[in-house]
Amino acid sequence: LPPSSIVIVFYNEAWSVLLRTVHSVLDRTPSALIEEILLVDDSSTMKHLHQQLEHYIAALPKVRLVRAPERVGLIRARLLGAKAARSGIITFLDAHCEVIEGWLEALVAHVAQRETMIAIPAIDWIHEDTLALNAQNSVRYYGSFDWGLNFQWRVRAERLVQPSVPMVGNPAAPYDTPTMAGGLFTIHRSFFERLGWYDEGMQIYGGENMELSFKAWMCGGSMQIVGCSRVAHIQKRGHPYLRQLSDGFALVRRNSIRVAEVWLDEYADYFYETFGGRARRGSFGNLTERHELRQRLACKPFRWYLETVFPEQFDPSKAVARGEIRFADDAKATPLCLDWPSLLSLVACHGYGGHQLWYLTAKGEVTREDHCLDYDGELLSVVRCHGLGGNQRWVWLPDTRQLKKLTYDRCLQWSGTELLLEACDSTVPGQRWLFQNYQPNNL
Repeated sequence: LPPSSIVIVFYNEAWSVLLRTVHSVLDRTPSALIEEILLVDDSSTMKHLHQQLEHYIAALPKVRLVRAPERVGLIRARLLGAKAARSGIITFLDAHCEVIEGWLEALVAHVAQRETMIAIPAIDWIHEDTLALNAQNSVRYYGSFDWGLNFQWRVRAERLVQPSVPMVGNPAAPYDTPTMAGGLFTIHRSFFERLGWYDEGMQIYGGENMELSFKAWMCGGSMQIVGCSRVAHIQKRGHPYLRQLSDGFALVRRNSIRVAEVWLDEYADYFYETFGGRARRGSFGNLTERHELRQRLACKPFRWYLETVFPEQFDPSKAVARGEIRFADDAKATPLCLDWPSLLSLVACHGYGGHQLWYLTAKGEVTREDHCLDYDGELLSVVRCHGLGGNQRWVWLPDTRQLKKLTYDRCLQWSGTELLLEACDSTVPGQRWLFQNYQPNNL
């Protein structure tokens, strides 16, 4: 197997956590497979990451330190490491990991003869407080996203796409994933470069994993999770790269807008609806070079990606209705909208999408973020969608504006203080609901 450069970006990482990552790589990886361990410092301010770190790694084999001259953010720091790497195969790790024996052999073997393959380890969890490792469930999941372009995990058993080469009885066989979490993967340097690396117009952190996922699949490559490669990762609360930035989450949205503008085609508007529409995009920089990249690579449409790579993903273009579910009793009062999470209730409509962006599907689901409005005869709640109808099947009657629960022949009613399911009566003002963007042809 060819060797790989291992790129680890860090910013103000705890001493023990960073060294746990480095030593696990050195102790559990054949030396011949390590071209180098490239530590990339994104201009850390903690004292132990300066001279103390330099003295420590001087005694370690194959470890090299590269420092960014100023804070450049995770995305550009990874690029700094990738372009400084000596090997034709690059493996990225976060700075708060523990690798398990056999991890790199499995990743490199999977990409060695396939230049357009991106290999991703099964990512186990290290508890942030106890640092205990949980390695039970990672191969049960694949990477997905919601229409806010947030990464999510989904259960493999629910996949519609069957593997191109069936691996019956082999739970460790590599399997396709539509998206990657972002920090842990192995890629040929030549393929990464041909895909335009990361978008250098992005700032700090966020969205780069979606961009690489979409363009890898749409531009002739593929991504698989390799179950024989196990890497444990500390699940940190919040986003460490954003904590010290007052506009951190605005930067993530700006990055995601750049992704949407280049790669999502007509589906970009469904992303924009999650924060109030196209008019609220703000400034996102020049994208000429990224559009030219996509044209030069002759990439497939995003609709192809949804239909072929990720058919499990809900397609908003096929929604019967989408947008606010507005209480339609009194037009003179402050408009109220169905809002979730954390509590399913009515609150003032704000027009910014978010917790008030719902979809009514052709199967009768009232859904947002893979969760559905559910009524079991006693309790109205929002739970994970199961796709089986039953408690999650509703119908909206546009003439009377009632939202009807078919199984129990009741209608959603607002009492003024709580949401109830009552006997349907079109004369009751509390049972009137207005759905946006109603498309009866999608029924």
